[in-house]
Amino acid sequence: MEPIPLTQSEFAPFGTVIECPLKPSLTTLTTPLPTSHNVVPANQDTALKFIDVTHMKNHYDSAPSGIPEKAVMNMFSCFPRPLRSPITKNKYDFSISDIKILERHPYTTQTFIPLGAARDAKANYLVVVAPSLQPICGPPFSSKLGPPDLSKVKMFWAHGGQAVTYGVATWHMPMAVVGEERIDFVVVQYANGESQEDCEEVRVVPGVQEKL
Repeated sequence: MEPIPLTQSEFAPFGTVIECPLKPSLTTLTTPLPTSHNVVPANQDTALKFIDVTHMKNHYDSAPSGIPEKAVMNMFSCFPRPLRSPITKNKYDFSISDIKILERHPYTTQTFIPLGAARDAKANYLVVVAPSLQPICGPPFSSKLGPPDLSKVKMFWAHGGQAVTYGVATWHMPMAVVGEERIDFVVVQYANGESQEDCEEVRVVPGVQEKL
């Protein structure tokens, strides 16, 4: 599977891409304002405020346990993954490992925000997502959505200037950093501490999806 650039138009069925439209070299607030975003001047005209760049959603009111949830913010320090088949992007050679696990958060969105990562090939990450198949009644899944549709897996190439929000119950691979540098992500979601409601996982092996 060959990754494609992470853009909002391509990623829309799975969530939101958060990316500043301003050029990194821009150091002075100028007009006209970007027309592709809902943006207004702020902080005494020393900043631009981009409004509603993503939407956090909380569906825990439909979780079976009824355990109250709360907004949580964690940090994941993600190191470059063990590598295999070569990929060339921006004249830089990468390799990736197999997709072994997919997970989803049945009742919440989940936003990954890279901290201080470069926009060049030294600090990239892969966003791998899949839609759900038809629902499976009863265990092992706590929600009413089915397992991932492996025939429709998509892989996106992201750089350090992009954050991403996975939609509620969107199957995705745990964050996969490629290149030379570690990326630290702040991760924002809702959770209630009930492991099966906070996160569902399947192990992906040839021809088999094994519930963890």
